[in-house]
Amino acid sequence: MRSLITAALALAVIATAHAGQQPERSPAAVTPVSGPSWLHRLNVDYRDTSFGRGAGRYGPGPSDLATDRPAVPVTLAARVTVTGADLYRLNCQPCHRAEGTGAPPEIKSVLPAVQGSTLQQMRGAVTKADLYARIEKGGQRMPARAHLLPEDVDVLYTYLTTLAGAPGTAATPAHESITSDRLGENVVKGTCHICHDATGPRPSDSALLAGAIPSLASIVSDKPIAEFVDKVEHGAITVMGTPPVPHRGRMPVFYYLTSTDLAAAYKYLKTYPPKP
Repeated sequence: MRSLITAALALAVIATAHAGQQPERSPAAVTPVSGPSWLHRLNVDYRDTSFGRGAGRYGPGPSDLATDRPAVPVTLAARVTVTGADLYRLNCQPCHRAEGTGAPPEIKSVLPAVQGSTLQQMRGAVTKADLYARIEKGGQRMPARAHLLPEDVDVLYTYLTTLAGAPGTAATPAHESITSDRLGENVVKGTCHICHDATGPRPSDSALLAGAIPSLASIVSDKPIAEFVDKVEHGAITVMGTPPVPHRGRMPVFYYLTSTDLAAAYKYLKTYPPKP
């Protein structure tokens, strides 16, 4: 099987994932992903929107030659160091793209608001507090990032000012240490939950062809970790329709998510099973 992750890691991740035996809560507790996707909350079909398409790349089609990729060992440590750039790509890049420019007019650029937040003397400018509140609570068409703690947003903001070329940006990117479960929570809530409902049965092949998107719960129930990582990072051919026919996968290839990010996401979904 094509894989970017070893069997040893797969066993290590699954061994630490005990559904229904969640760790004791703390002030920075990790919580399960729950409820409908952001697209379903907006009642928007993924084919009619730019939400979640910031990667801009897609996987192989049925006529493409298969590529065997050697297994690459990945160690999923108890804690990882993340920078503001990491938090941006996990929570913002799926919609706002790597450059922060979004997909106007549907998805606005983040750059003007960030630039304005550093120039609070300007009348009508978005303040830093306004921007923090928008990140936490979301907006009419922007999902809330309530899983981000204030210290996370501090680190993210440092990167946003650098991305926007705003004055007074830090010379050295800020960073912080978080648990691997919180890394997985960022990947799932910041990226995957845009398009995938938390729970629900696996759609039939006919439903998939008609546009149904599998839930996160159904994905991890029938995909081993190696297949999960490879699908998200490189794409895979999808069988859809009646009779079943191979198609190019509709999900973008999230090339900017690392094997460690995705292993953490898989472990998070197993340790904290998605809820309705």
